[in-house]
Amino acid sequence: MSSSSKTAHVEQSSASKPPFLTLGKVMPEALQFWEMRCAQFSMHKGIPEADMVKKIAWGMQDPWIQDWYLTNQEEIDAITFKEYMTEVCNIWLPLGWADIVRHKMLASMQGQHPFNEWAINVQSQNTLLHGTTSHLPDVNILYHLKSHMNAELATDYHTESVEEEDLCKWIERVHILNEKCLRYLARQKEAIEIVLCMERVHSNADKKLSTNTHFSSNNNTTTKGSSSTLKPFTRLPSLTNSEWQLLHDNDRCFKCCEPFMGHTSSNCTKGFPDGVLYKTLTSSSVTAKKMKKGKDVVTTVEVEETCYTVAVVMLSAVLGNGTDSGEECMALLQTPHLRWDCLIDGPGVSSPINVSVLIDYGSSLVLIGEELADKLGLHRQQLAKPLPISLTLSKDKDSFLLLQYVKLSCTSLDQVYTS
Repeated sequence: MSSSSKTAHVEQSSASKPPFLTLGKVMPEALQFWEMRCAQFSMHKGIPEADMVKKIAWGMQDPWIQDWYLTNQEEIDAITFKEYMTEVCNIWLPLGWADIVRHKMLASMQGQHPFNEWAINVQSQNTLLHGTTSHLPDVNILYHLKSHMNAELATDYHTESVEEEDLCKWIERVHILNEKCLRYLARQKEAIEIVLCMERVHSNADKKLSTNTHFSSNNNTTTKGSSSTLKPFTRLPSLTNSEWQLLHDNDRCFKCCEPFMGHTSSNCTKGFPDGVLYKTLTSSSVTAKKMKKGKDVVTTVEVEETCYTVAVVMLSAVLGNGTDSGEECMALLQTPHLRWDCLIDGPGVSSPINVSVLIDYGSSLVLIGEELADKLGLHRQQLAKPLPISLTLSKDKDSFLLLQYVKLSCTSLDQVYTS
């Protein structure tokens, strides 16, 4: 109980002066802080344990608590400070306060808070329960933190397989893992902001372009006002992510949308391209321009185009009626590879890169080159069991073991489908 609706707090001018618990509603946090200040004062002044209660009891300024002390002063002065604090908690804290604190602690979740701050808050609440039956051991605190961390951190935690029984060391290891996760999310956010910034640049450029055009009532087409022949002009739509990346990595100009131009939008003299005549930028077209300009292309991915003969079918051996007469069926000797141009991402790159992947519907494995995995910064993990692989067309039947795997997500260029 308390004689005020305000919350009590602790005041102490110096360590050599007794602490005061001001008038107000007594809460577990304030009472725990007052107990620590009393212990500090007793140690500083060298007060014997038998005299400690009578030295600090008057520090509680609530009239009801003072009246309780005066009424029972002889009995209270005879008990130890620890017993005195137990009596104060039982009488002056709200009924069932320990269960309330424990419920609040066990209901807490990390959410978007940094893991370290959340873990400290949970431990602080458990400290309030010290000396009560509601106090939880370290192993229960560890289990609560493990089962209530946010989904992103939980995924990385299970991938890393953190094994640690000591609560403090475990919290430190998970804190380091959470910081790594936050840095990755920050890079993703930065990449998104860059893309949005470029979209705003294109939008502003389109608005400026519209001020220099007029509408022809005769043929219902938009034409450039500066053109003497009133030639129809079609505005170019916004660049795709792959086109933006190709321009960004190859000495780009986002105004004329050409790579290897040696200028930027601010000093471009070519102007915006006509949407009718514009050809979509691809890795192959940039490579062709690079060979003419003699410059390196950063984001083009070369995929070997060689086709190998994997089977020979005798003519008329499969299709037909089995006779030598009639029209002869010709089976295809080889067909083009199935390829998919897509976007892939990883911790090692600031934005998704465009690659051409081979769809091998006869293979039971999805393979990725070590160089590309390292470039993306993908985390390598050990296979539970090494996987033996042999080369079918090798004369010596060469074989080797696959020992590691990575997690990879592929997204279509229009970002509608993700595998």
